[in-house]
This record gives sequence, structure tokens and C-alpha cells, in this order.
Amino acid sequence: MPASVPVLLTRALTALLAGAALAGCAMPARSATPIEPLLDRIVERNAIGDQVALSKWDSGKPVLDAAREAAVLAGVRAQAAAHGVDADDAARFFGMQIESNKLVQYQLLAQWRLRGYAPDRPRPDLAALRTRLDQLQGEMLDALQASAAARQAPDCPVATARAAEAYALRRRLDQVHRTALVRSLGDFCR
Repeated sequence: MPASVPVLLTRALTALLAGAALAGCAMPARSATPIEPLLDRIVERNAIGDQVALSKWDSGKPVLDAAREAAVLAGVRAQAAAHGVDADDAARFFGMQIESNKLVQYQLLAQWRLRGYAPDRPRPDLAALRTRLDQLQGEMLDALQASAAARQAPDCPVATARAAEAYALRRRLDQVHRTALVRSLGDFCR
């Protein structure tokens, strides 16, 4: 048999099993794990950290913005119930997201300082970034609520670590963004 046939059979079997596992769930068929929709949004949020770091490089502003962090957490608390998530749990989860995003910014800024320059690419529109972050907030609350069963499962720490590692490999995340993904899920399990 040609080498591609076993690969295609393996992919088909994997897709079939994933589809069977997700039957009846309100999750996209492409998800390999129950938390993949959440991983998608976490990685997108951390990638926005790249753009924020670029803005902070140009402006010289510090990474720490306690007023903005407090506003984000207050907004999360206010929106949590509408998404079926406990306000304290949502604030704890978003606290992890803020910390992982800052980790991305600190890492990138340190790399750029070592080499003496930041990437030469178009500078971000901070208003547009904040608009997307606000949209992501609601999407992440929905995905957090949808992953409630996975968060409470006895094997959550192991399953989450495996899902995150597989996701990072599939998406080819660099070390900065892999570390941020791990930090984002630090206290994910209950």
C-alpha cells in the first residue's frame, strides 16, 4: 500500500472518533478536545500580546497597567453570569490570561532590547486591539462555560496538559507562546 493510505486511514479514524466523542455537544466538529475552542481563543489573546508589546516598545509605557487590568477583571465579573460562569471563577481565569499576556510582552520586549530593535512591521491600532480583546472576553467566557465538565474531570490536569501540548505542536507555537499557553491554563482545573 502507498504510504499515504495508512495516514489517510489514521486521520479518518481520528476524525470519526472525535466526532463520536463530540456528538450532542455544542462544539465545532474540528475540535480534537473539549477545550480546543478555549485554546483557540487563549492563543489569539496571547498573540495580541505581540502587538501590545510593539506598541509599548514605541511608547515606552510599562507592561504593567494596573488600572486596565482592574477594568478587565471588573468587566469579566459583570459579564460572567450572562455566560453561565461564576464571577469569582471567571475573574480567576482572566487573571491567568492577563498574566500570560504580560509574560508574552515581557519576553518579547526583552528579546528586542537584547538585539536593539523591534520588528519592522506595521504598528497596531490599540483601539482595534481593545475592541477585539473585548469580543474575545465574551467568547472566552462561553468557551470556559462549555469546558466546565472537562475542568471538573478527575483527569483534568493530565488531559489539559496533553491537549495544550498537542495544540502547541499542531499550531507550531514558539517557546514564548507555548509558555504563555501553559501559564494561561495554570489553574484551569477545579
